Formats: sequence, C-alpha cells, structure tokens
Amino acid sequence: MSRLIIPGSLFDEVKVFLFQSNLEQGAFLFAQTEGQEIHAKEAYLIPAEGWSVQLDVYLEMKDAERGKIMQMAKQRGCAVVDCHSHPDSGNDVWFSPSDIAGITKFAPYVNWKLPGTPYVATVWGEDSIDAVIWLPGSNEPELLEKVLIQSGSASTSLKPRGTWFREPRSYWRKESSNAPRE
Repeated sequence: MSRLIIPGSLFDEVKVFLFQSNLEQGAFLFAQTEGQEIHAKEAYLIPAEGWSVQLDVYLEMKDAERGKIMQMAKQRGCAVVDCHSHPDSGNDVWFSPSDIAGITKFAPYVNWKLPGTPYVATVWGEDSIDAVIWLPGSNEPELLEKVLIQSGSASTSLKPRGTWFREPRSYWRKESSNAPRE
C-alpha cells in the first residue's frame, strides 16, 4: 500500500488549474519517494498547446510534451504523478475506459524513462479522486491507499475510489450530454 502526500498549497494550485473550465485539464506532480510514501514537491501545469486533443471528455497529450515532462522529472530526480480532471463529476469521479487505455500505454514509457521510480495516475473530480500506482518494474497497477493533503500540522485524507478495478460503466457529465448519470 502506498500513500501520496501533497502539500495543501500545491493541492489547491493544481485543483484550481484542473477545474478552470469545462474542458479536461492535466498536470504532473514531481515527487520524491520515502518507503511507501510519495511526497509531491512541485507541479507542472500542462498548457493548452501541450495537447493534440483537449475536449470536455477527452485529452491526448502531444509526444513532445510527454518527452519534456519526463526530462523535467529526470533532471529533478523525481517520480511523476499524472493528474487530470473530469469536470462536473463531483464526488463520483471514475477512470473512463479511454483513461485506462491511455494510461496503461503510458505507464511502460514512464518505467523506461524513469527506471526505479513509481508512476501514479490520478483522476480528479471536484469532490473526489481516484488513483493507481505502478511500483518500480511492475507491469500492473495497484490501488493507491490514500491521498493526504497536508496543511501545516493538519491533514485531510482522500480515499481513492478504486474505479480502475471495477467493471467499466458508461456515464455522462453535465457538459457533454443531457443523458442522466448512472
């Protein structure tokens, strides 16, 4: 079991960025590992020009942007935490089938570029989060135990929802369809 620890100010910065509009957004956290803990230290907020596709229900990063992020992580000696948003998902965020397909293809690339480091993939709702981790050398993800938001001596714990490991479901967000949510 692993835990992701994010300073409160960094969490707030990333969350504001991820929910700036009705479009999905993405960011990477650069993190240091200490045993089973992954400590986020810095964020890279992916600019609009970093995407080949950016919609309200789908993101696709440019190859050059991926390479740039891996180079930044390597220079810092850090692991990466991949963050993206699902606007209007509230407290019911899920990894979508396209998230799972894309992230599953990206994980071996991270393992190749940043050997010996874990890779964490997260999806953020306004009031929920889900997260999986590939431990160094692993071909399969595991559920991240928890995300801790630390502000001074206080901390808030978020429990990842575990949707990666559930049967895929179709769902709609307010901005992309008038269909009811399941």
